[in-house]
Amino acid sequence: MRFIPRHITFLPLILSAIFYGQVPQDKIKAKLEVEKIEGNVKITGTAENLTDVIRSASYRMSVIKNNNKSNNQSNNDQVGVFTLQPNEFQKLSTSQINLSEDDEVIILLLFYDEDKQIIGKDRVVLGEEKKKM
Repeated sequence: MRFIPRHITFLPLILSAIFYGQVPQDKIKAKLEVEKIEGNVKITGTAENLTDVIRSASYRMSVIKNNNKSNNQSNNDQVGVFTLQPNEFQKLSTSQINLSEDDEVIILLLFYDEDKQIIGKDRVVLGEEKKKM
């Protein structure tokens, strides 16, 4: 008789784990848009909510520029917080840099939840193909 109450106790726990385990994670898409304009590069970090609920997150857009000839390096970080309505697309941050032949630029866009865990990312590298030659 003691065998049945144990199963009744564990059955709700197992069922709740199955149901909650199949709930999709937050779906915020990170996307970097890169536009080359007369020797300059315009970088725009965007976010898109792919769900039907309101989502909030913080972001960091990093632009790291290395000059392979002079070994100079510059780093620019932009941070902020955003909220997206269901299925909303939003431009978060824009940066513009000049780009020469000897430059390699790494652009990184990261989204964080309230626990500082990464929930979305995008990365673009410019000038990398010249370095491989």
